Amino acid sequence: MTDLGLPIWFFVKIFYLLAFSVYVTFAGILVRQVYLMTQTIEFGIETLLRTFAWAHFMFAIALLLIALLAL
Repeated sequence: MTDLGLPIWFFVKIFYLLAFSVYVTFAGILVRQVYLMTQTIEFGIETLLRTFAWAHFMFAIALLLIALLAL
């Protein structure tokens, strides 16, 4: 058995931080897609959709910050 000197939990933390970063990226792409969709198709609830998209993005950023502080 080889020991690299780093505990396994270090790699688990790095994996979680990378996963949360991908999630924030996805949330940003979602905001852009909702913006483009509401520009193309008008059906009356554009403001509500944009609000939910931005709330999702802010929630994802908050999760990343919590993960950075907790891990």
